[in-house]
Amino acid sequence: MQFNLRHWIRVVRSDEQGRAHISGRKIYILPTKYGLIFGVLLLAMLLGALNYANNPAFLLTFLLTGLVIQTIYSTWYNLLGLTIKWRGTEPVFAGKTAMVQMQLGNNKGRQQLSIQLTYDNNTSCILDIPARDSALAKIPFRTQSRGLKRPGRITIETRYPFGLARAWSYLYIDTEILVYPKPAAHWNQINPPAYQGSEYGDRGVGTDDFVGHRGYRPGDSPQHINWKALAAERGLLIKQFGGDRVDTLWLDFEQINAQNTESALSLLCRAILDLEQQQLHYGLRIGATKIPPAHGIIHQNICLKALALYGERE
Repeated sequence: MQFNLRHWIRVVRSDEQGRAHISGRKIYILPTKYGLIFGVLLLAMLLGALNYANNPAFLLTFLLTGLVIQTIYSTWYNLLGLTIKWRGTEPVFAGKTAMVQMQLGNNKGRQQLSIQLTYDNNTSCILDIPARDSALAKIPFRTQSRGLKRPGRITIETRYPFGLARAWSYLYIDTEILVYPKPAAHWNQINPPAYQGSEYGDRGVGTDDFVGHRGYRPGDSPQHINWKALAAERGLLIKQFGGDRVDTLWLDFEQINAQNTESALSLLCRAILDLEQQQLHYGLRIGATKIPPAHGIIHQNICLKALALYGERE
């Protein structure tokens, strides 16, 4: 019979409301290396006091021993009673670090200091929680590939107040991180833009009638810059056009010439970002998904999500 240590580890799990509570039976505690060194020093002091029958040495040794015992309790108590709830995570591109947001609640009449939260092999998040209040923790999680990721187990620990003992608990809250494909460095336009009727009249991004100016945004085409206004020192203005025609481009996964699926998704990701900057209407065909042409941050996120989940839910 194979022994699996994971079956014996006590893990704090969230309830139906997604809230987790750290109880005393779920907290582990051991001395740190500084605590071990301090223990060796106390043992040496005790042996010296016994050897020389020195009462002040006994008094100092027992005083420091009592301090260590109180420190162990304080470290354990600093973690006791914490409540944790997932508050969401913003989508990121593959290879970037996502920030998983957790709300930590403190129902005690004293602060809970130096609370550290870490995903395996990731950077830690350290924060203090005021008495009878809460604090928002942003826990880093490095991503490597696209898709819907579940980071898994969090280690929550503290070494307060003196760093002589480490109290920790394992926490599992069912969190999800949406990871977009990593954008390619460059993208060459696959098909020339077509023209279609605008549903928004002069408020659409058209090509017929001049409707006014707006401020420059990074990625705007130099063809739309009002150079005369710039020469007159009126600032960098972009000419906007409306009418009954809009530039429309379809992005089709089947038409991408790439070495593999991930390369094709990276090219499409770059295309979506570039087209959004140019304020062109674009649609996406990928697998069984067909997203009609539009533009805007909401449309961009819908298209990027389709790329991220391609092949996972089909």
